[in-house]
Amino acid sequence: MDPERLRQGVAELEALGFRVRVAGGALERRGFTAGTAEGRADDLRGLFEEPEVKAVFCTRGGAGAIQILERLDGAALAASRKAFVGYSDVTFLHLLLNRHGLVTFHGPLVAPNLSVRTYDRPSLAHALSGEGAPYATEPEDLLPLRPGVAEGTLRGGCLAILAAAAGTPWGLRCDEDTILFLEDLDEAPYRLDRMLRQLRASGALENVRGVVFGDMKGCAAPLDADFSLEDVVLEALDGIAGPVALGLSSGHTAGPNVTLPLGVRARLECGADARFAVLEPAVT
Repeated sequence: MDPERLRQGVAELEALGFRVRVAGGALERRGFTAGTAEGRADDLRGLFEEPEVKAVFCTRGGAGAIQILERLDGAALAASRKAFVGYSDVTFLHLLLNRHGLVTFHGPLVAPNLSVRTYDRPSLAHALSGEGAPYATEPEDLLPLRPGVAEGTLRGGCLAILAAAAGTPWGLRCDEDTILFLEDLDEAPYRLDRMLRQLRASGALENVRGVVFGDMKGCAAPLDADFSLEDVVLEALDGIAGPVALGLSSGHTAGPNVTLPLGVRARLECGADARFAVLEPAVT
């Protein structure tokens, strides 16, 4: 974690009106992670157990997040009812907390996004406070890939992490009608095809009624290919009924990072254009 980027991100949170406490191990380093698995798990557990802490933001994407899952009591963390915000490898932690009924937020990281203000402020404010309107896309924000209308509980996150979690105790579960959000960065179409088919084979997509992809920056097919990214994802999802759209600006995105509440009702409608909307607040 770069100390200056952390400082800038903390300053942005303070400018939004929050008092900020930085976890003790945020600046530690061990290999490619911020300290040992035990230390990171202890830091996270301590924040969830502290009554004064109301929200937990991840500083970065969390490489090594899978290392701490078995050291955490998901039910106990979820019972504390904290807001939890992040994306990328943090998807592992979303899966853990969502499984125990906690709505979590696929949203900006402190260093890459808050420090340079590459985030969507209204959606973050609504996610944390319930103020304003739930997030909805504007006309032409999304590219419709397959027509239809669907509503369901919003689930998802980083596609590579969702695929990596398949077959583990923390794998994606869609136990009710689901709108699935999938995003990633710099993954070749053949790898996306493999990940989507892995999720399908695991049974995770059984109740999916609509799929909306992120920007998928760097995931386009080569210029000389006789297929497109859109061709690949539609073929991989063939047989799963419902609308499919591309371009929701959350996670690894070139646009302002939108905060999406995972675990609330959402709607996806695709026709001549595509619209996505969160249908209810995540906090009261």
